Amino acid sequence: MPVFILLRSLVVRLLSSKLAGSLVQFLRRTLATGASHIAAALRHVWDRLRSQESKEAILGCVLCILNMHKKVET
Repeated sequence: MPVFILLRSLVVRLLSSKLAGSLVQFLRRTLATGASHIAAALRHVWDRLRSQESKEAILGCVLCILNMHKKVET
């Protein structure tokens, strides 16, 4: 009986690790694609802006959003 439990836990770990690896790869590809689309949109907006003040305002907003995801150090 203990051998069966050991084999079962081994199979469960193997399957979950493969599933987790596939999920991580999918998330990486999805995030990379999303980031490239956002970068292209930002480049398009940047090229259409004429004034330096507008460009600085947009850049400030983007930096603020990026800084929201940083971990707070205690």
